[in-house]
Amino acid sequence: MRVWRRAAMRRLGPSYNGLLTAYTISNVGNGVLLAALPLLVATSTRNPVAISGLMVAAGLPWLLIGPISGAIVDRVDRRSAMVLAEVGRAAVLGAAVFYVFGGGDSIVALYALLFVVGVGETFFDAAGLALVPVLVTPVQLDTANSRLFGAETLAHRFVGPPLGGWLFAFAAWAPLGVDALSFLAAALVVLWLPKGAPRKVSEHPSRGLLAETIEGLRWVWRDSVLRAFVVATGVLHFATGAALSVLVLIAQDRFQLTGLGFGLTISALAVGFALGYIAAPRVAMKFSRAKMCVTSLLGAAVGFLMVAGASVPLIGWLGLAVAGVFAAQSAVVSISYRQAGVPDRILGRVMAGFLFVGHGATPIGALVGGLVAAWAGVGYSYVAAALSLAVAAPYLWVVLKDAELDPGRLLGDSPES
Repeated sequence: MRVWRRAAMRRLGPSYNGLLTAYTISNVGNGVLLAALPLLVATSTRNPVAISGLMVAAGLPWLLIGPISGAIVDRVDRRSAMVLAEVGRAAVLGAAVFYVFGGGDSIVALYALLFVVGVGETFFDAAGLALVPVLVTPVQLDTANSRLFGAETLAHRFVGPPLGGWLFAFAAWAPLGVDALSFLAAALVVLWLPKGAPRKVSEHPSRGLLAETIEGLRWVWRDSVLRAFVVATGVLHFATGAALSVLVLIAQDRFQLTGLGFGLTISALAVGFALGYIAAPRVAMKFSRAKMCVTSLLGAAVGFLMVAGASVPLIGWLGLAVAGVFAAQSAVVSISYRQAGVPDRILGRVMAGFLFVGHGATPIGALVGGLVAAWAGVGYSYVAAALSLAVAAPYLWVVLKDAELDPGRLLGDSPES
């Protein structure tokens, strides 16, 4: 069986590789904005509230539009949705190039830009994740998702931000122009996917978007496994938000790090996630997926506790990396289960619902982390993050221990089925 599975892992095919390429290019563009827009805002104000407002503008589309975008994705051809989302984002950024080139620096306008770009992201991500099961076999889902998320992490956190900073040093409008080109390139790659790759469009009853959105939420709530994965997703994002919200304080005050040192520290979590995504398919072949998910939460908790007690930068860096490695494990199992266990007609809504929970839990965690730090000290923010994970782990085990989580067996694409 191992030989059969390893062969399947290697042959993901040109259609999937096209999707992976589009995701990578698109997330390079997202990473460019991650660095360029704060730099642009900082040229006109040093108000921390104004600068932090960029994170709010980036997160609002997931809270306001995310669930509805999933319903729309389930109504239309998903490849077309991805193309239109990227072309729309490219057009908005193209207009922004001329605005900034002409001397425009309104913070409100930049908030609006980030919001519109984020709306496009809700469609692109929901459609892309829902498209994966059509491009690969069920037994390949773990590998396909691990590569997709790994490439997204590396492009968004490692390639994009340095490129955005370098381009901004050249000209304030340059990052926006390159970002527009990246979205256009991603759209062209998605168009390259063969016509047989997209899903067969399901028949939809004549109901409104709100009714279809509620149907997706009910589907998740009624399925105990999906409900458990929603809890795990929310808690992991909550804990991550609590940890990252005060990372700059613990890096500067405890580790005495600034500049490059802080940059390397903040990259540790992303390094861990990338390594975790790479390792997840092989871990899933050797261990119970239920145990893998529970260990994921407990391992991430240990990582955050390492940061809480660290007195030297290396231990703090390793703690964040450990948290990322373990958190990635359950993410891959969760996404593969959704893609195999949820009917195609409702998959876009379920994907968007999970993205909504994850993106919504992050700012809540950040707020709690800041409050705990102000009340008890920055180290205790990491203790709070660890406790939230530890509390959720027993619930996850009770629900998942007897559940079938293997996508190959769920869809009858396993040599044992």
